Formats: sequence, C-alpha cells, structure tokens
Amino acid sequence: MDPHLKSLILENPVFRSYLFYSSILALKMMLMTLLTIRQRLLNNALVSQEDAAFLGGTVCWTNEKVERVRRGHRNDMESIYLFLLVAFAYIWTDPEPVWADYLFLTFTIARILHTVVYNVIVVPQPARGLAWLVGYLITGYMAIKTYTAFK
Repeated sequence: MDPHLKSLILENPVFRSYLFYSSILALKMMLMTLLTIRQRLLNNALVSQEDAAFLGGTVCWTNEKVERVRRGHRNDMESIYLFLLVAFAYIWTDPEPVWADYLFLTFTIARILHTVVYNVIVVPQPARGLAWLVGYLITGYMAIKTYTAFK
C-alpha cells in the first residue's frame, strides 16, 4: 500500500483524531447558524420579506447583534476551513500521534473559546484575538511542516 494512503485508514490514530476534531468543528459551525437564527428572531431582524411575512416580523439587514454572530461565523469559515485542509495534508507527514492530537485539540478549543468570548459571554479584547492567534499559529505550523515534508 502507498505510504500516503496508509495515513488515511482508521487504524491511524492521527487520522482518527483528525476525523474526531473535524466533526466537533463542523458541529460548532452548525451551532453558529443556529445562533444567527436565534439573534434574528430575538431582535426581529429577519432576512427577507418572505420570512417577515411568515413569522410576523420585519426585514432588517443592519442589526448589530445579528451581525456580531455573523462576523464570528465568517471568522470560523476563514479559520476552520483552512485548518481542515492543512490538517488533512499534515496527516501525510506522519506526525507523532500525541503531538498531532494535541494540535487538533488545541485548535478546536481555541475556536470554541473564540466563539464564547465573542458571542456568548462577550469578553473584551485581547481574549478573542488570542483565541484566534492560537488557531492561526497552529495552522501555520502544520502548513510549514507539510510544506517542508513535501518540497
């Protein structure tokens, strides 16, 4: 079997860890969709005439509480999708399983903390920036390790 394909079997603890944390991150992003819907309903800031007519609300595109959740969701898309791509490639570098698991776990915790301090308990900066930075540095580290392994 090709050694790179061998990395993508369920017996590989790094691949299993990747799948586990990827599912948590996917669920976290799905939660952001629900948080957006919640804010739209709580603040009567619906996105279309059709929704407003159905729910008896009004169309509003500029509600700050809705936009705050949407910015958090957009930040997830900018960070998590990139992480998923880079982490998948990182699996093929045959990293130490404990180290890879630590990186995946730490990234996942950082993204959850980012959401909590930005949208749930609203902690002032630099909390949100530090949570983002941890994830950014982990993704960068894995990208560099992957680049150097395959250059």
